[in-house]
Amino acid sequence: MNEKIEEREYEIDLLELLKMLLEHVWVIISVTLLAGILALCLALFYMPVRYESYTTLYVKNANGPTTSSDETVRVALADINASKSLVSTYVVALKSNYVIDETISRLTQKYERSGKLEERAKYLEHERIEKMYSLTAVDDTEVLKITSRTTDPEVSADICNTIADIAPDFLIRVVGAGSVEVIDKAVADPEPVEPNVKKVTVLGAMLGFLAAAGVLVILYLADNSVKNTDQLTKKYDKAIIGEVYNFLQERGEKKKKLKKGEHRDTSPDNLINDSTVFTLAESYKTMRTNTVFALSPFDKKVFAVTSANAAEGKSTTTANLAIAFAQTECRVLLIDADMRKPTQHKLFEKDNKTGLSTAISKMNKLDACIRKNVREGLDLMPAGPIPPNPSELLASQQFAKIIEELSEKYDYVIIDSPPVNVVSDVLVINNSIAGAMLVTRYAATTYDAVEDALKKMELADIKMLGFILNDISKPHAGKYYSYKYKYGYKYGYGYGYGYGYGTKPAEDAKDKA
Repeated sequence: MNEKIEEREYEIDLLELLKMLLEHVWVIISVTLLAGILALCLALFYMPVRYESYTTLYVKNANGPTTSSDETVRVALADINASKSLVSTYVVALKSNYVIDETISRLTQKYERSGKLEERAKYLEHERIEKMYSLTAVDDTEVLKITSRTTDPEVSADICNTIADIAPDFLIRVVGAGSVEVIDKAVADPEPVEPNVKKVTVLGAMLGFLAAAGVLVILYLADNSVKNTDQLTKKYDKAIIGEVYNFLQERGEKKKKLKKGEHRDTSPDNLINDSTVFTLAESYKTMRTNTVFALSPFDKKVFAVTSANAAEGKSTTTANLAIAFAQTECRVLLIDADMRKPTQHKLFEKDNKTGLSTAISKMNKLDACIRKNVREGLDLMPAGPIPPNPSELLASQQFAKIIEELSEKYDYVIIDSPPVNVVSDVLVINNSIAGAMLVTRYAATTYDAVEDALKKMELADIKMLGFILNDISKPHAGKYYSYKYKYGYKYGYGYGYGYGYGTKPAEDAKDKA
């Protein structure tokens, strides 16, 4: 295999991104509502309630006009501009330490007389008073507005009125120009201005929405799983053999709860038959046609189907592809070469007492290891009892001899082999097959896993025939589905080793049943 795997960038699929957001729309809505409720509770129970009062002062120049001639109008306009300038000066002057200290002194005397000094003493601090009031010019006019905001409505009004009382004499004495008159007195307003419950709630909901959508987008961008055959083709320059939609979704069924140790992909219900939904049956027929074209350059019609990792639908896909070939009246043999975790005998509901392992070890004759007509035109060779050395058996001359003999009897020999990134079994049969197909699972198989698998196949000189994208979720009744499966291969140290060539007691009991 001389082709080199080429690194390529691929575009973000905006349609897939939109589908993902629609798929998780209830998550976004739930987070938005929860954030809004939390913000509401925060505003009602935790944020301090503040009350605002204000008073206004009119600033005028001392030399105002007394006639109505043109000259006096010009002078009046000059006086107005002078008054506006005085407002800016007064704003600075009324924030002085003298005004603050005088305000504290007068309020202290007032609260002593009313007996409220103890409860309001916390407001009578220099730094707090300084932060509690502000001065601004109203719309660039000669009107000066004093505003106070505290947690007590009466204190807010008292601060404004006290500063308004101090202002006239203080400003004349300090500034020495102009004068001020109180337009209106500050009154205690019982309606709080903070917190703005509606504003805080809406802001919290908006932040929740942005956070939920943002996290989902980040997860989507960080998701390196295969979801698009175009990207597979563009990234690796390999053909797409077929696409298979989610079985449950196509049959209109809901996800069923699995028993412990049960795997959905081993269910015989996943095999195509006369009652299979048209789209599913047609997808395997298309896959069959593409496989025929992929094998056309080779005299040997023996090929393997593998996957990068476990639980990607490899065995079910292989079985259905074999059935699709058998429907063309070809003589087809399906071999289960996954001797560590055999599956095909479960799918076709056949015993596993004899099979590939006993045929290679010559414990049984070849014909005794084949189950005839598991479907019309389709024979099955199960994996057989789990051996202690699967890789060595597959790499043996006896296996190559068996494949050579079977390829003379059958039009197509299809081998279900273990995942490439888990064990090396499929890599040792490179001389016995025309090539291999790689099954990927929608939203589960990652591009990193695919790349690792292709590199291993390239090093083993296995011809890569193409990709199969399995378990694709698509729009259905306004929803999007993506099922992931819990149970899969558990290859590890010691897995499948030490059993010898005999079947396990539990499996014997199941076969008898």
